[in-house]
Amino acid sequence: MKVLVVDDVGYTCHFHTRLIEQFGYSVCSATSGFEALKMLKTDNDINIVITDLMMRGMDGVDLYMEAQHLERFTDEGPLDPPQFILMTALRMEKNSQDKDVMRLKLADELGISKIMFKPLDQEELKQSLHEMAMGVPQISSSDKAIDLYSPTQSVKNVVQGIINSRNSGAAEQFMECLSEEVSSLKDFLSKLQTVES
Repeated sequence: MKVLVVDDVGYTCHFHTRLIEQFGYSVCSATSGFEALKMLKTDNDINIVITDLMMRGMDGVDLYMEAQHLERFTDEGPLDPPQFILMTALRMEKNSQDKDVMRLKLADELGISKIMFKPLDQEELKQSLHEMAMGVPQISSSDKAIDLYSPTQSVKNVVQGIINSRNSGAAEQFMECLSEEVSSLKDFLSKLQTVES
């Protein structure tokens, strides 16, 4: 089994390549979607592709779609398309009209094997590669339990920053935003209680 790492940021590509080698896998790398596609056409040993979402020219979603149409054969017959892990620093909760977020949602809809968020959890990556090699279906990071601690901590940091800056305008704006979100949560809980009773 061979893993192909694709990222147009050289040091990131190098880091992930070395990391996956430490896990005991044979690894090759490409710094563009086009280069990766050429490698997939000529190297039938590549079973898994780990690619960044946002790359110049051909992004990770385009690469995935192109790879689905490649005709790869061995002496035993046709090969299945490689499995894909898509890496991104984006979060789907971001503005849903953002072009990059829409690409991420498309990746999820297309059925990419796994979506992982940067910085990658090394143990999760190691486990995912092992499971992919064994043929176990993957669950995207986006399907995991919701992390309430990190955003709560972020809100606390923003509040502290506003207090430290003594910016009353920012304080009023932020309180307005929070009020809208609290109102949404109250509506949700109210509807939930109505359904349950």
